[in-house]
Amino acid sequence: MELYERLDELIDYAGKSRASLAKQLKIKQTTFNGYFTREKQKNLWPFLLEILTLFPQTSREWLFFGEGEMLIKKDMDQPLVSQNREKELLLKIEQLSGLVIKLEGQGAGAR
Repeated sequence: MELYERLDELIDYAGKSRASLAKQLKIKQTTFNGYFTREKQKNLWPFLLEILTLFPQTSREWLFFGEGEMLIKKDMDQPLVSQNREKELLLKIEQLSGLVIKLEGQGAGAR
């Protein structure tokens, strides 16, 4: 698997997008997207250490060289999602819970 493919897999696993990662890395989205080819993936190398910082559960060997598993298994205390992603997910759960309550209330009023 090529570097750009591993990075796409990591982005997908984390529930992010290339656009959001480009923003975090402070690079134009169009430029960043252009690096996701076999010919231009070498331009991703300068960002790998910062990407490991953003996704601390990621195995360095996997990201850099495609060796082993994507996630570090030895440190089970590390969260699998970042704090920001956890907050996003909790907010969505709250929003969905509110919507369910609202819909249930509308259903009870229709009876």
